[in-house]
Amino acid sequence: MAPVVNLQQLNQLMNSTMIYAVIVGLVAVLVALAVANMFPWEGGNDKSYVKRRIAFIVIGIVAILGFWLYNDLEVMGHIRNAGFQSMFKACNLKCIFINAGVYLVASVALMFTFRHSKFGSILGKEKK
Repeated sequence: MAPVVNLQQLNQLMNSTMIYAVIVGLVAVLVALAVANMFPWEGGNDKSYVKRRIAFIVIGIVAILGFWLYNDLEVMGHIRNAGFQSMFKACNLKCIFINAGVYLVASVALMFTFRHSKFGSILGKEKK
C-alpha cells in the first residue's frame, strides 16, 4: 500500500474502507449462515438454537473487531500526517457501525425470511 500523503488519497482510502466494511458485514452473514447449518437439530427438547445464537454472536464480534484492528494496526501505519490519522480514526469508528449494521440488518432479514430454517432458529423457538 502506498503512503497516504494528501487529502485526495485520504478521501479515497476512507471511501474504500467504508465499502469494505459493507463487504465484510455481508461476508460475515454468509459465514454465520454456513456455520448455523453445521449444527444439527436435536431431538426432543431442542436447544440447538442456543449454539447457533452463540456462534452468530461470536462471528459478528470477530468480523467487527477484526476489521477495526486491521485498519487500526495495518492501514493506519501508511498515513503520514497526524491530522489525517485522526480523520481516518473517525472513519474507522463509523465503519464499526456500518459493519455491525449490515451484519445485523441482513441477518435478521434472512432469519425472518427463512424462519423455519436452522439460521432462522437463531431468533428462538417459534410459539405453536
